[in-house]
Amino acid sequence: MLKISKLTDYGLLASIYLARHRGEKVSAREVAEFCHLPIPAISKVLKMLLEGGVITSFRGSGGGYSLETDPESITLAKLIEALEGPWELVECEVIDDAGHAVCGIRQACPSRSFMFGINRVIKHAFEQVTLGDLVRGGQPALVLAQTQRQLQPTGA
Repeated sequence: MLKISKLTDYGLLASIYLARHRGEKVSAREVAEFCHLPIPAISKVLKMLLEGGVITSFRGSGGGYSLETDPESITLAKLIEALEGPWELVECEVIDDAGHAVCGIRQACPSRSFMFGINRVIKHAFEQVTLGDLVRGGQPALVLAQTQRQLQPTGA
């Protein structure tokens, strides 16, 4: 089944909280209380968001975490990649460090082009949703309709 991990779900909640308090330093405890989640889980996702370049951390007694970037410039795709790492829906689209496809039957696979198209549509939809949309409670149906229109061949 295709679904995001619990840690990614927690990371999205933490990102929303930080976006609502943009520019402020907030503690992992404060984020955990907002999300009603254990501090170790929130600390882990905050570290992942930090390593993914989404948030900033401050050390010391007045330290914490902060979102300094405009939430409108952070896409759902960037958040998911920070929390999950690089992702593809199907193995035939994964390329190893040497530049070779990981899937051994990639060239002969009858479903490759179809699955590639699905992968492209989903990634495009995630690239159209921003953290600002999540904060506002954006309308995913509108985003998906826009994505579908943008990916249709010209003249369709």
